[in-house]
Amino acid sequence: MERALEAFVSREIPTIFRKYSIVAVNEILPGRIRVDFHLRDRDGTDVFVDVSARKIGRTKFSEILNMYAAISNIEPPLRKFELIVIGPDVTPSVKKELEKLQVKLLTYEEIGIAGQKLREVQEQERRRRQEVQQLSPDETRLVVRWESEKKALIRASDVQEALDCTVDYAYFLLHDLERKRWLERVTRGLYQFIPLSYGYPERIPPSNSFVIGAALIEPYYFSYYTSNSHYGFTTQMPFTLFMATTKKKPGIEWAGSTFKFVTLSKRKFFGYRREKVFDAEVNMAEPEKSLVDSFDKPRYAGGMEQLVRITWRGLPRVKKEKLVEYAVRMSSHALIQRLGFIIGFLVKEDLVKPLPRNLKDKMLGHVGKAAIYLDSRKPRTGEFSREWRIINNASREQLLSEIEIR
Repeated sequence: MERALEAFVSREIPTIFRKYSIVAVNEILPGRIRVDFHLRDRDGTDVFVDVSARKIGRTKFSEILNMYAAISNIEPPLRKFELIVIGPDVTPSVKKELEKLQVKLLTYEEIGIAGQKLREVQEQERRRRQEVQQLSPDETRLVVRWESEKKALIRASDVQEALDCTVDYAYFLLHDLERKRWLERVTRGLYQFIPLSYGYPERIPPSNSFVIGAALIEPYYFSYYTSNSHYGFTTQMPFTLFMATTKKKPGIEWAGSTFKFVTLSKRKFFGYRREKVFDAEVNMAEPEKSLVDSFDKPRYAGGMEQLVRITWRGLPRVKKEKLVEYAVRMSSHALIQRLGFIIGFLVKEDLVKPLPRNLKDKMLGHVGKAAIYLDSRKPRTGEFSREWRIINNASREQLLSEIEIR
């Protein structure tokens, strides 16, 4: 029954830590060490949470130390992290020693899970084991097949392919497997498979939010705040995953993550590649397109202050020719004007190197005739830049507010 208890507590973690965004579940750390949850708070601190079914004592001590060391060896190094280990009980001496490493040990009771609830979970697990034997022959075939294929996401077409059946029968089996908690519904027609290795059915499956997002719409690529965070242009990881697409689709919430679909014209839908995010490959904006998309739609990148930050961190790392090529290809005067002005501002602050003259001239050749405000959200007043035809309505302090001056 230990796995059932551990699984139930793990299922409660997203609710207990609801102020944090989920980065990954069952993440593999350096040294092939697994941690149950990788979360991130609003200030960018990475929070790792591991759940134990047994009392946290001396036998768990070395395991926690290895986990802490593995997190410390993540590349690139994390700016700031915290490790939380949760168990039914904690040995005081172990808790005191680990506090020196800023490892927090908590009991089930301390996170609000009562003993009575845990006893109910044990009884549910006993009943579930009996129910497992009640899978129909077709359901058993599906479960065995998906286990062997290590399937994460399931649609009716997967059932039809496996059983050569009608779509109606496929949906009947999907609903039945969901009822028996072998599947978790993500959205209409899309389910997440919960492998047998995860024991109690309500344990959160290993798929990360990027895998789910990739299955929600085609074509797509992750961009804006999401890609900026992926490339390290910003240390903040918002609760929302931003996805560019040529289709219109309302936002979706799943397991603590919100998916925002940003509709682009086919002309602007370019500049992405396959990138590995945790345990899967997904479509991600190229570094240059990540910057360009952000200047095209600043509200999805955190606003003007974040644009300054991502340019400061990103410009030295991207290919300048491709950046300018992509910016011009977007056919947006406002994008060119804001990007050119911000680069110039950072050059004057001695924070980045200037663009080569030919690239700057190429951008200047696409400056619009109309003057625009640097930040459309701020008061309509400010100093005029004749070169970029920008009215700078943000103070120096505001523009530098997200930059860590060393």
